[in-house]
Amino acid sequence: MYPHRIRLRGPWECEPLAQASTVGDPPPLRTLRISLPCHWRDAGLAGFTGRVRFRRRFGYPGRIDDYERVWLTFAGVTSSVEFRLNDQLLGRFENLSERAEFEVTNLLGTRNELVVEAESSNDEGGLWGEVALEVRCTAYLRGIQVLPEKECDDVRLRVSGEVVGVCPRHLELYVVAGRSTVAYSTIEATPNGRPFQITTEPLHGTWQGECPVRVELVNAASVWFAYETQVSIAGERPEE
Repeated sequence: MYPHRIRLRGPWECEPLAQASTVGDPPPLRTLRISLPCHWRDAGLAGFTGRVRFRRRFGYPGRIDDYERVWLTFAGVTSSVEFRLNDQLLGRFENLSERAEFEVTNLLGTRNELVVEAESSNDEGGLWGEVALEVRCTAYLRGIQVLPEKECDDVRLRVSGEVVGVCPRHLELYVVAGRSTVAYSTIEATPNGRPFQITTEPLHGTWQGECPVRVELVNAASVWFAYETQVSIAGERPEE
């Protein structure tokens, strides 16, 4: 089932490069060994402002089939940042909105080195979200939102997002609430992303707490991508 995630938590090298200013006694400018995710204030650099280099070495993530791709994903990162893998520039941003991801299949070797240089005007800089290798199929889901909509006594789910990538055939979309399939559609993936919006059939029954919802992208009975979340639906649930 996809995506397969390999978390790159530690150890990382954390090397202060350029110090803008400090509050109180400046921390020593030496290379630290840390585990991520964290703000650099929690990794021995409290009060530090400036530029920091993070470095992590890792191996090849196992067998990659011809319908699979490997991505580097960053769930939370300082807005001014540069990413490099094996000395190849992946991206440089001055105003990144927290998340970033890069397809790196052809850049990977037996041994790999990931370098991230981040700059911050306060000590909340760093890689404060999960960093991971993610194995996906050539088509996947992006930007999924699941919102409940109530009309009279009916509660439905409005599910939206994009199907990104390539596939030689149409793909199937399933929305599962609890153990019940509540919506189905077919869709074609595009490299820039094919947007979709599905409204489910009414949900029935009585929920106690939150409703587990799963959105699946399926290719010929194989789940190519699955997104899971919990949605608060007061008083409603699908029958099982």
